Amino acid sequence: MTVITETGYSYISDHLFVNFLNTINGANSQVTDLLMQESGTDKWLELMYSRELLNSEQFRKLKEETFDDGAIRDFRNRGREYVLEGKHTEFISSLTGNVKQAPLYFDKHLNPVPGCGGSRGLLSLLSYKMLEAYQGNIFSKIKKCYSPACYALFVDYSGRRKWCSMEICGNRTKARKHYAKKKE
Repeated sequence: MTVITETGYSYISDHLFVNFLNTINGANSQVTDLLMQESGTDKWLELMYSRELLNSEQFRKLKEETFDDGAIRDFRNRGREYVLEGKHTEFISSLTGNVKQAPLYFDKHLNPVPGCGGSRGLLSLLSYKMLEAYQGNIFSKIKKCYSPACYALFVDYSGRRKWCSMEICGNRTKARKHYAKKKE
């Protein structure tokens, strides 16, 4: 877990697909869709590459074609709805279709690499990672940050975690609670 405020991302996970779902950020009572910003998808890919969540072959392949930002945001929104509310139960079954549209091959380290770039390649890779997580029962451990101002999702392995980051959201929430008590 890492907090990256200079990039606009409040929380960076060890899971590529969680980071993709976290491309909506709430800060200063304002919601920001990081994919809507200029070159948003490219910047996200570069961040994932710099954090070593994408290797050079995956990164190079994804950058070979252009991105359909609307399709990417729609996929992200359906993924967030599925994780947060259990809506779009067909979402999980649609992941297989995304992988079929851009089949993956595996490099010498057995990392999945999409057969094409752009939106189809990105959605295929993310779908594969989500199917892996679903099979590994990680989806049931994904939670939204307890802070009402934060939109971040995180994987709670302990079953007790409330905040995406104790350093940011946890401290702020506890400080607000403390000052409210003191005020009374």
